[in-house]
Amino acid sequence: MPQTLTGWILFAAILASVMRAAATATKLVMALRGKAAHDRLDIHAAYAFGTLLLLFEEGR
Repeated sequence: MPQTLTGWILFAAILASVMRAAATATKLVMALRGKAAHDRLDIHAAYAFGTLLLLFEEGR
């Protein structure tokens, strides 16, 4: 668990974005299979979630 205020803020941001990341991942997988249209915003959301994860790991 985070020990600093910055760590808790990053932890909360990750928790808040988990549901959106799951929906984005599902839509990206469906797009790869040809069952949904590609949306550039989904790719940017996936990058943003990955960035949050990296920041959280470095903050620990």
